[in-house]
Amino acid sequence: MEFQRSDAMLMEILQGRKTIVGFLDSIFGFLRRNTDFYHTKKDEADRIGFPKGMRDQILYGAMQRYDPDCILQSMNVESEIGGNGTYLPPAVEEVIVESEAKIPQHKADSAEAVFFPIDYKNGAVFASHCWSQTLKDVEVQVKLPEELKISKNLNIDIKGGHLKVSSKQKPEHVILEGNLSQRIRHNEALWTIDHNMLHISCDKARELWWDRLFEGDAEIDTKKIDCERYIDDLPDDTQATIEKLRVQQMEADKQQSQLQASNPEQHKTMERLRAAWDADGSPFKGQPFDPSIVRMS
Repeated sequence: MEFQRSDAMLMEILQGRKTIVGFLDSIFGFLRRNTDFYHTKKDEADRIGFPKGMRDQILYGAMQRYDPDCILQSMNVESEIGGNGTYLPPAVEEVIVESEAKIPQHKADSAEAVFFPIDYKNGAVFASHCWSQTLKDVEVQVKLPEELKISKNLNIDIKGGHLKVSSKQKPEHVILEGNLSQRIRHNEALWTIDHNMLHISCDKARELWWDRLFEGDAEIDTKKIDCERYIDDLPDDTQATIEKLRVQQMEADKQQSQLQASNPEQHKTMERLRAAWDADGSPFKGQPFDPSIVRMS
């Protein structure tokens, strides 16, 4: 769900600048101040920037990639990144070379060939779709047929307990449909299409882990779910508690380092006491370590 995190950051800029023009001014100002985007190469030895005219090619290609009515989506973001973090210029002209020698290609015969593990984290993967989840939201990805890869050809019906993706011209052509195993906040659902893949993001009606996407699907092993949550997603009081514990731990580590440096023998005694504190049969087992309540002879 990386695009959601990017959207959140960019939305903050858009709300601050109020208009598309102001938003784009911020983006290109950032590129001017922090990248070599506006640097034009003087010769082949120049290692930064782009050849003359290439910057316009990049901009035009980026606009085409997200134009729902344009099928020229040849620029792949991942392949454009160079080793030094700058964008590699795309080819000015794409040339298709036909040859009698056939180049072996990987066929998407299995779900793993279409989706990556991150796409179905805490969820499941199928032949033409997969789903992932956090405690608060669920994301579905659907592989679209070649003839239905633009939004104007699709019917996407998202309800609180039902999901359906079908062809607008041929409603009987259903790509994905099912009753959801739990309810979602359908009024807040978002969807996008990127490289023949439909992404649907929904907030769960209740914060709980789903054991399946649709009714009738095989259950996933909820014991293997990665329950990691970003600290920013936690309630404010929980964040405050975590910060307090972090400060306390830093202070304890500092005191321990000072004790070890000033009195090695006392440090060894404290380490033995700490080991015995939680040992079987100890009356203090399960309690926070507090040596002040133990009488030392």
